[in-house]
Amino acid sequence: MKRYCGVLLLITAPAWAAEPQLRVQAQLVPGASVVVGEQLLVQVDVLTDTWFTSGATLPDLKLPGARVQPPGGEAEHTTQVIDGQTFYGMRYAYRITPNAAQHFTVPALRISAQPGQASAPLTAQSAPLSFEASQPPGFAADEPVLVASGLRLSQTLTATDLKVGDSLTRTLTLQADDTPGLSLPPPAAAQIKGLRLYPQAPIISNLDDGRGAITGGQRIDALVYRVQQGGHYTLPAISVKWWDSRNHRLQFAQLPPLTVDAQAVSAYTPTFAIEHGRRQLSQHLFAWIAAIIALILAGYLLHALWPRIPPLWRKTWAALRWACRQLRLVALNPRHEKDFP
Repeated sequence: MKRYCGVLLLITAPAWAAEPQLRVQAQLVPGASVVVGEQLLVQVDVLTDTWFTSGATLPDLKLPGARVQPPGGEAEHTTQVIDGQTFYGMRYAYRITPNAAQHFTVPALRISAQPGQASAPLTAQSAPLSFEASQPPGFAADEPVLVASGLRLSQTLTATDLKVGDSLTRTLTLQADDTPGLSLPPPAAAQIKGLRLYPQAPIISNLDDGRGAITGGQRIDALVYRVQQGGHYTLPAISVKWWDSRNHRLQFAQLPPLTVDAQAVSAYTPTFAIEHGRRQLSQHLFAWIAAIIALILAGYLLHALWPRIPPLWRKTWAALRWACRQLRLVALNPRHEKDFP
């Protein structure tokens, strides 16, 4: 029995002693030739002949003249057979969008990972890659290029019983497949006489398949206009030029113009309107001035007539007593009957 155990240890010892392998492969998807604005992937496979205890550590990638989006936290699992040996791995993707027509070189990517049964993290690197980006037909050399495999453009209008001072909102939604949200251009916002445009910050996001994989981009622009004078207005048509990467041809997405009417009378009456406030202020000021003048005149008259009041009161009292005697009125207070002889 001991002899068989010793033979088994001799056979399996090399397998236990050998370090796991780490391999890195990179390729361009869909290929090495794209147009400006078209997204391509640098697909990186990190492989081992055992298993991984954690995710791989990938380097930053920067390419002058292109926008590079690094891989997300999630990786796609893959299995490959290389030279008759099975490797298990994780697939990552750098998303590259060239902004200029030129030659690009993707340097070798040095990646480290911890395979199972390895005594320490292992490091491997990919082979360098290169690709060409050209300007698509129908676009000028300095013209922004929107490239997508599919595109959708829609609009909504929020406006009800418009009057001077009211606002209306034209909302434009642009969605593009296989293109990040940051690559979507802003719509043309024309100035319209009688309407004042208030720019709003766009809402830019990426579209995904629900599992974390980016499938495209979305841009929502709200064009807010305030009515400055009544009249009939036409919001111009919207046109977006784009390159169809699936059918390799120039396309146009268009939205029809929109018409609105606004009444000249404002529906909003301020609580403290300026003219109304001025009239009220004038009325109050006049009342205060009249009251002050009346007090001054009353004081002057009282001062002027005060010396004449006692004699006038005595004469009035004497006349009253004489009238009472003539009418032979009896005094209400008997104690003062002597006042009426």
